[in-house]
Amino acid sequence: MTIRPYEPADFDACVNAFKGNMPKYFLPEELDDYTNWLENYGKGTAYKPGSEEAYFVAEEDGLLVACGGVFMEKANGIAGMVWGMVDNRLHRQGIGRRFLLFRIEYIRRNCTTCGIRLDTTQHSRPFFEKYGFTVVKFTENGYGDGMHRYDMLLGA
Repeated sequence: MTIRPYEPADFDACVNAFKGNMPKYFLPEELDDYTNWLENYGKGTAYKPGSEEAYFVAEEDGLLVACGGVFMEKANGIAGMVWGMVDNRLHRQGIGRRFLLFRIEYIRRNCTTCGIRLDTTQHSRPFFEKYGFTVVKFTENGYGDGMHRYDMLLGA
């Protein structure tokens, strides 16, 4: 698996990965937010205002298998994961693990004092728990009806 920075030419493959993960992992109404963010990525519109960010794609045999990013608020000691996903047809093959560990290491190299947080649904919470993330807040229906939000922190 090769992981590299996102390029505008990856847009369609990333959007297709997102669509393939709907509605279990992402709600259809989130698609516009994601596509708008991707279209503006690298144009000075940060996921979190005042943060540094990076978005990556993972490929195998020239095909996109995962995409996702990070943000870092170095002044506040906060970092997090954003818009991460594995092609739905390739779940449970170790791609998510390798891609998550890459993003954690990227944050640790670039923001040594940052705590790492993320928010996710009940469907992905167990995956992140396996890598040391703990739930610090739960919001029932936090993303929409039946889609609960879990705010998690690494090493909490």
